[in-house]
Amino acid sequence: MMIAQSPFGSPGPHAGGRALDETHRDLFRGRTTETREVLRNWEENRLTVLHGGAGVGKTSLLRAGVVPRLRDQDANVLPVAHIAYRPSFPVAALPEHNHFRLALLASWYTRASPVQISELPIGAFLRKHRRVDRFGTQLPTLAAIDGAEGLLRTSPRHERHRRELLDDLAAVMKEEPDLHLLLVVRDDALDEVLELAGRLGQESPATCSLEPLTPEAACEAAEALMRGAGRSDGDLAEALVRELRTVRMAGAVQTTSRVEPVLLQLVCARLWEDLPGDTEVSADRLRGEVNRVLGEFCAHGLATIAADQSIRAANVLSWFRGVFGGPWGRAGVPESRLYDDVPKAVVDAVQDHHLVRARLRDGARYFELQHPRLIEPIGKLGGGAVPIRRPGPSIRLHQARLALLDGDAELARRHAEAAVRACGEGGDMKVLATATTFLGDIAYEQGDSPTAIMRYRKAATICEAIPDNAAVGWLLAGIGRILLASDAGEAVRQLQAAASRLPHELSIQTALGQALWRSGRTRAARAVFEDVLGHDSRNREALIAKRALTGTA
Repeated sequence: MMIAQSPFGSPGPHAGGRALDETHRDLFRGRTTETREVLRNWEENRLTVLHGGAGVGKTSLLRAGVVPRLRDQDANVLPVAHIAYRPSFPVAALPEHNHFRLALLASWYTRASPVQISELPIGAFLRKHRRVDRFGTQLPTLAAIDGAEGLLRTSPRHERHRRELLDDLAAVMKEEPDLHLLLVVRDDALDEVLELAGRLGQESPATCSLEPLTPEAACEAAEALMRGAGRSDGDLAEALVRELRTVRMAGAVQTTSRVEPVLLQLVCARLWEDLPGDTEVSADRLRGEVNRVLGEFCAHGLATIAADQSIRAANVLSWFRGVFGGPWGRAGVPESRLYDDVPKAVVDAVQDHHLVRARLRDGARYFELQHPRLIEPIGKLGGGAVPIRRPGPSIRLHQARLALLDGDAELARRHAEAAVRACGEGGDMKVLATATTFLGDIAYEQGDSPTAIMRYRKAATICEAIPDNAAVGWLLAGIGRILLASDAGEAVRQLQAAASRLPHELSIQTALGQALWRSGRTRAARAVFEDVLGHDSRNREALIAKRALTGTA
């Protein structure tokens, strides 16, 4: 299940809401059996695959259910990683690195320097952070990768890094027998991830399927959400679950056997915002309120997607209602038919907003409505303008990271700029700095050096005001490394300023040595490289630079 809002610390929020995390374990109800199953399989197997539909609550199950239980047992469990995660760090300040590995290690080891992470293979990092129990026996390392379908997508932009990471994971699974890896994917990626398991040397991984909530579990979850909103009414929770299971279409009434967690969370969050705590809710009123909330959920989601993709909202709404508002919405629409009318990015976004989900049938991918309970409110959607209720800046920033992972730099930029605007006057300065830095990263990765430098300078000004001296130092280092290719003299000045703030960071010293060399100050450059190698004789970047310098001296 999911909750409308949660603290900003999580690196893996969903587009349609925020996943529960460890701080919300008391709100996480209705998944006792599933929690035990995933926990047992993760502890007992080298590789476990957790799969389920979009919005079914896979992330919440891990963060609020499984991981807290493991921490109670003092297990060596790492924070849940997400393949799209990026630390609040300018990527231009890093030597050449694999952004997939950076995402994993920065998620697992949140206190480690991104520079250190970028230079070490996964196995080396795991060996550095081994734990033993009170008898001196080494504990298994329990590591999870959420959104692991991102490792399965081939693209010219990421292919080399993707293959390198898969090779790294295969090596570490072979070399580290105490590593227990959990991969979390959507149902439609299950066959591909099982093929990946063979590449990792685990041809028969344990699998756990997460289904929507049973009526009993949904009532338990609804009561917990209602208590969190200051209400306590078991009869109302039961009535709400019954309404979410009731499907009315073409004069017929049917009752589904399961409840979608994302819809339950949505209705609970919005319903109690709009109804005073002492309001009596009749069955007719409850039906009307649920239809209103679900209708607004669909309309706002589609309008947001249209705005993000620069398409008329009426066109997206008409397409969605025509395709998914009738029998096709329940039976499933072949993927190939959807792209005749809208771009693939729209279909992906509709799934990310938890309006539809993908299923595999006879080897082909089909899309169906997230839950048939949406059919009734979809049929009442009008064609008028819909005011967009934008998510908070932290969620927009995560959407930007996902878009960049998918190779859509323009959409990533729009999401990041929206995150900056959402911070507004008096907003969270750290989120503002992170979003501004990320905009610099996008420009840097697209080869737009002037824009990258401009964004990094703005982020440095924000960090100066926080104040965050280390962040300013790394931003200056990023600017200095960018300038190495065009203005070595200015690069020296920027890197000297960075080194004055972070005097013990060897990667900044190495970059400074390169800038000195390129500006013609070879003696000073050689001294810098020798000093770096005196502290770390195996520093790869300094070794390469010194050899090149010696070869031209």
